[in-house]
Amino acid sequence: MTKAKKKLTKQKKTLQQFHQSHQDFIMALLIVSLLINLFVLVGWVTLQVTDIYDEQVKSFLFSR
Repeated sequence: MTKAKKKLTKQKKTLQQFHQSHQDFIMALLIVSLLINLFVLVGWVTLQVTDIYDEQVKSFLFSR
């Protein structure tokens, strides 16, 4: 193999690795977003269903 071909294959490999890392980052970001949204949804459903612990749940989930 010539130097040009070796350099080209190395560049392709680097580009593939970058693309895979980019996809992994996006998937991790989506998973974190999903977990946050799930937490908020469970809190909202809890507030809608129960009225005994409203103040405690509100202060735990949505404290300032």
